[in-house]
Amino acid sequence: MNNTKTLRELFKDNENGKLVLPNFQRGYEWKEYDQKLLLSTVLVKLPIGGLLLLEGNRGEFATRQLCYESEDFDQAENCLYLLDGQQRTSTLRAIFSNLYGTTDQWEHNYDELYKKLRYRWFINVKKIDNEDIFGFENLSFKKLDRLEPGQVFDKIEYKKIIKGNKDAWHHPAFSIVRNGEYLEGISLKNEIAKCAAEEGIIPFYELYSSDEQSNTVLEYTLGRIARARVEDLKVEVEQGSKTLTELMGQRNPEVVSYEGRDQLDTDEKTELEHAWSSLAADWKKDVLQYLEGVLDQELHVIQLPSDEISRATSIYENINKGGKGLDTYDLIVAKAAAGNRSERTLTQRIASTLSAPINLSDGLVDPLNGSVNREWAATQIGAIDDKKIVNPIREQYLNLLSIFSHVDYGDFSNFKVDLIKKEKHLELNADQINQNTELTTVSLVRALAFLQFRCGKLSINDLNYKLMLLPLAYVLKEEEHWESRSTIAKLEYWYWASLFGGSYREKQNQQCIEDIRSLYDWVNGGENPFRYRFTKILSSEGYSDRDVLLLESEEREVVPAAIRKGLLEYVLSTQPRDFNPHRNIPLNAWDIAKGVDVEHEDGVERQLKVHDHHIYPLGARYTIDKTAKELRNNSDNILNSPLNRTYISDYSNSKIRDKSPEDYFNYLSDITSWGHAIGLNWNRAEDEEMDDFHKRLLSNRYERLLESIKSELTDLENVEDLQGIN
Repeated sequence: MNNTKTLRELFKDNENGKLVLPNFQRGYEWKEYDQKLLLSTVLVKLPIGGLLLLEGNRGEFATRQLCYESEDFDQAENCLYLLDGQQRTSTLRAIFSNLYGTTDQWEHNYDELYKKLRYRWFINVKKIDNEDIFGFENLSFKKLDRLEPGQVFDKIEYKKIIKGNKDAWHHPAFSIVRNGEYLEGISLKNEIAKCAAEEGIIPFYELYSSDEQSNTVLEYTLGRIARARVEDLKVEVEQGSKTLTELMGQRNPEVVSYEGRDQLDTDEKTELEHAWSSLAADWKKDVLQYLEGVLDQELHVIQLPSDEISRATSIYENINKGGKGLDTYDLIVAKAAAGNRSERTLTQRIASTLSAPINLSDGLVDPLNGSVNREWAATQIGAIDDKKIVNPIREQYLNLLSIFSHVDYGDFSNFKVDLIKKEKHLELNADQINQNTELTTVSLVRALAFLQFRCGKLSINDLNYKLMLLPLAYVLKEEEHWESRSTIAKLEYWYWASLFGGSYREKQNQQCIEDIRSLYDWVNGGENPFRYRFTKILSSEGYSDRDVLLLESEEREVVPAAIRKGLLEYVLSTQPRDFNPHRNIPLNAWDIAKGVDVEHEDGVERQLKVHDHHIYPLGARYTIDKTAKELRNNSDNILNSPLNRTYISDYSNSKIRDKSPEDYFNYLSDITSWGHAIGLNWNRAEDEEMDDFHKRLLSNRYERLLESIKSELTDLENVEDLQGIN
């Protein structure tokens, strides 16, 4: 049976125990980016796909509530089992509802919530950039349903709920004392609204509420923002930068006659003040009504009777295995074909360039140790998988093609974030696509070579911040930069400082565009604009600092993937020696990615593969009740810190696995000179607690890594002076 349900109805069904998850469903998995993308789509009222529901009765399946891991909740006798659409429905339920409950419930609910849902979401109504989508400038809201999701995406913000950080105003346990008493109810909501309004953001977490009589923090925040803007507008009118006509001409034409008059009588002043109040109130009402209307969007629902569970399986499989709609890349391919029918398809041309060997430049490989095969193809970094161009390459091809097509190289007068948005991609005509594709692809290939040979990157899919490809490719478009040792050194300085300094953790689109401009200026003779990032290397609070890496920070339950992977890759980029005491086998990303054969001490050649190895082995901490496997699965254990990890060959790993802890530690002192930034003292003092011992070892490696990275970047910054070359 096909029908529709609104988001409001779905949330109410869930709240009443009628809409439930069968426990065979996977847990909640979406990351912040996926949640943000869905929210931006919902806010502009575009379809987000349908749901598959199965009618049933309580007890037919083990169940759990949306958003929570616990099975402990009041399930209705007659219920709807959600078979497809859990991630979307849970995301929106968490964004638009206060899942933490009252002050005496929040901690229990916090513990039961999936970790990836412990956020509160907001949208910045003051943030104008290129487009004032909320009409904040003149307090004239025109709805969002005429926009693309990308136009609201960058205005969405989120704040993580840290359990112990109760002083944060967005925390469910936030409290404040006035006149010796804790604020509560309306007074507390007003205080929270004041904090939100100061940041220009409005909260979504009470947009859906079963208590429809109570005013929400959202309403109070909108009111505060509107009233503050009115006061600013009064000043702007007084100074002549705004007029009453443009602000109120349509909604309050009677006050237009007051324009430019120095003196108003009492009634006129009252009327004008009323008009100002109405301007604020109407904007607040319009925004609030639109957002509430978001909850009334209808989703297509396939609702099966309980006796059709077998059909549910078939429908579910067809939903998830069915055809995929055309994306922007597909549309660009179609445009290119229309403009040049005699050519191979655009995809074939791009794949051909990615597969064709290039000659690596002296500037790229001269500083590397050992002999390097100068012939290389982007297939060695995984640019093509199963004969298909991988998504990171497709996405950055579109972005770089747009940049090269819309603006002249080196001209930054109109260089904006819009260049890497869907709208600009779709503006490209067939001639621009066909004429600039080869240049775009070659530039990307050079950037990929840089990432493998200078940054230890085994696969492009390991690049957490895909937009970092663009500044590299933009600069390396020019042959002189591709050949220049100093340019390559500056690019490497920028890459490590940006990655370990946390520059791309937020606002990646804007950061990418700014970095293209800054890098271009630097490699063309300007001053180093990235020295501040140098100071933040492995020191960005809550992201890459010492506490985070030692798993002691409340800011994140786990170390960001970009830092975990980045530390492994940085060490690999230094070309360390494998953990093999019998053979001097240097490790590097290009040989590993290519799978070269290496001869070992037994005379047998084996393909070079690497494992992510625990330097201090988990097995060395074996106890009866805590096996090495259990430790490995415990992400909070300090031995799972990225400071305890490095790449070694699978062959060496298999040999180490057979050793006793005593034998393994006997040759760790040799390993310290093999380039893995490992400290010298691996002996535990007699009175040293095991946890203190592990912390000391990993703290020491943190200091060695920090020293190594900063020392290398200092050298890279000065390559031009030291080498005396351009």
